[in-house]
Amino acid sequence: MAALRYAPLPRRLLILAAVALLPVVLFAAAALVLLARQQAADIERATVDTMRALTGSVDGEIKRSIASAEALAASDPLDRGDLRRFHEEARRVLGMRLEWSNVVLYDASGRQLVNALRRFGDPLAAPAMAPESLRAAIDERRPAVAGVQTSPLTGAPAFGVRVPVIRDDRVRYVVSAVVKPETMLRVLGQLSVPAGGVVTIFDAENNIVARSRAHEEYVGKPVSAAFRQLISQGSEGWGISTTVDGQRVYAAYSLSDFSHWGVGVGLPADVIEAPLRRSYLFLGTGVLLSLALGVAASLFVARRIARPIQELRRAALAVGRGQQPSPVPTTIPEVRDVAEALSLAAYDRRRAESAREETLRREREARAVAEEANRMKDEFLAMLGHELRNPLSAISNAVHVLELRAGRARDGAHAILRRQVEHLTHLVNDLLDVERVMTGKIALERSPLELADTVEHTLATLNAAGRLDRHELEVNTATVWVDADRTRIDQIAVNLVINAVKYTPVGKRIAIFVGCEGGDAVLRVRDDGVGIEPALLPRVFDLFVQGKTSLDRAQGGLGLGLTLVRRLAELQGGTVTAASDGPGTGSTFTVRLPAIDAPATPPAPRAAPPRAQSRTILIVEDNHDARATLRELLEMAGHTVHEAPDGARGLDTALKLRPDIAFIDLGLPGMDGLELARRIRASAAGRDMRLVALTGYGSADDRARSGQAGFDVHLVKPVEREMLERVLAGG
Repeated sequence: MAALRYAPLPRRLLILAAVALLPVVLFAAAALVLLARQQAADIERATVDTMRALTGSVDGEIKRSIASAEALAASDPLDRGDLRRFHEEARRVLGMRLEWSNVVLYDASGRQLVNALRRFGDPLAAPAMAPESLRAAIDERRPAVAGVQTSPLTGAPAFGVRVPVIRDDRVRYVVSAVVKPETMLRVLGQLSVPAGGVVTIFDAENNIVARSRAHEEYVGKPVSAAFRQLISQGSEGWGISTTVDGQRVYAAYSLSDFSHWGVGVGLPADVIEAPLRRSYLFLGTGVLLSLALGVAASLFVARRIARPIQELRRAALAVGRGQQPSPVPTTIPEVRDVAEALSLAAYDRRRAESAREETLRREREARAVAEEANRMKDEFLAMLGHELRNPLSAISNAVHVLELRAGRARDGAHAILRRQVEHLTHLVNDLLDVERVMTGKIALERSPLELADTVEHTLATLNAAGRLDRHELEVNTATVWVDADRTRIDQIAVNLVINAVKYTPVGKRIAIFVGCEGGDAVLRVRDDGVGIEPALLPRVFDLFVQGKTSLDRAQGGLGLGLTLVRRLAELQGGTVTAASDGPGTGSTFTVRLPAIDAPATPPAPRAAPPRAQSRTILIVEDNHDARATLRELLEMAGHTVHEAPDGARGLDTALKLRPDIAFIDLGLPGMDGLELARRIRASAAGRDMRLVALTGYGSADDRARSGQAGFDVHLVKPVEREMLERVLAGG
């Protein structure tokens, strides 16, 4: 006993555990596991064997119906094509086969010729049940079994057996016997299941044909989702499932290789689990007895170690509170070592917490600085786009006015203005789009579209703007369909073509290919330009990366276009690659998107904007140049135009004038455009007024806010004349 008094704590705990628990627990657990596995294996094997036998009985019932149908198929009237005599014979057989509800004769095209439930010669308008099985019997020239369905004539569930009638080595007819599902109930009567259990026969589509419980309620309905998942694992199996009426069961099943039907049984969980629970109860009782013996054996030792353990507990709590623990008086070396370790841990903790708090403070400050910088960056980009779009809007409107005054004859100055406005607009759009794309703030509006048509429309637009006049253009397109966002596909094509123009000398060739390769829709742009250096090729799609441009092609750019191309392609499930043999050899950019089948109803072709009738229009815009040029452009189109420089005067004018359309800038001084729209909509005069937002902000959140304020249309400056005409026409 004295030796035990000074023994290390692990040895004491080991002695207690070994004496009290280890042998009993190990023996009981091993015995229980073996017993449970054996019981489960026996039940599973016996139940699956029974299901296999029942499956054979189900096939036997089906084969009896097939044999009777084959006898009908061999009748003399069918040899002679005497359908009236066959109708009489079918009605006679139907009267003898009480398990049949009908006999139907089809020709090789699937058309009904004879229906035993109708008089011969009556119209046969009822569609065939399970036409896929009828087609299988014709195509495979052997009997087929249809799943259970509701008969269109009787309104009752039934399944069919199809037997082809082969004459002169071809299928001339198909005899179809419509069988009542109740036929299968006698198969279920062969099996005795425990109270609460259920046996189910189901067809190849997993619909219930017969059920030992509530047959009329569930016949024709699908088996439970849990049971479908179980039977998907193989031709036979066992596992936990749920019945169609929500009962948790242990289920066994077997599937037929002949009919592909199956039989399943659900045994109540209590029937299977009750013996296991009894075994667990036995094990628990043994463990409790062992614990009692262990407690009795360890009481003496526990008295010796309880007090120092309590002191260790108080010391640990002190460490947890950040305090220095008191010394622990004990004769156990391990307890003394733990007490000393706790004292050192308290000191180390205080020091680590001080360091951690300092680190967290610095991290919070750095995070706050980064978040503020990111917020300021977003605000800067939005404000930059807004401030750039305002003068662009005025310039764009002025260009449209000059073009309308000049008629169809565009002089050099007009063309230069238009090209530079489009170029500046393209740069602004790229700058704002790349930020939204890189941060995942862009939403795609995908639909089936013909890639070649989209690319050709893009090329026509660029050509009309004079962007392709100085290069030799080779276009080779073939029809291929993709599921994509038309606007973003147009953006991909524009950036690739403009990139080729920028890096290809005047007079050189640019080739555009659209087609299908290896199941992918492909857009390829190849140029005879300056090529790409090997060191630049892996980084050509990175943000702000550009190749070298010569002085005579100083259009420049921001290094954003190819980054946008890659991200927009990836967002739509595609890829983009670049290839070049080096400087002076030209370059090739290839976009691959998943190809789809052409839609059954192709999208309507793009319609030209309708001509708007003369309207009364109000412009509320604080930028004088933008307001004046838009007014002149609208008046040249035959509209009556009024204007207001701020929100307050805009509201007064709108309520007095009641215009057909009001173009409202969102960034108005005093009362902003959103508030102006809400007040107009709140008045009786503004309920039917068409409100159009004019703004430099074009994100999804900006469009949502304008829609909530009452705007019908959200236009981003500068507005294309085609879009303006659509809005004026009500599009």
